[in-house]
Amino acid sequence: MNNEIYAAIAMALHDEQGYNMHDYESGTLTITPRNSEWASKQAGMTNK
Repeated sequence: MNNEIYAAIAMALHDEQGYNMHDYESGTLTITPRNSEWASKQAGMTNK
């Protein structure tokens, strides 16, 4: 085996043991409506 395979195995074991630095997210999305040009009624397509 080459060194890249050993490195991949070592990193997988390291992550499996919980030594990773990922943030824990709450899983809650907070979306608030905003007025913008994209939501403008006047900017919509019209039939001519």
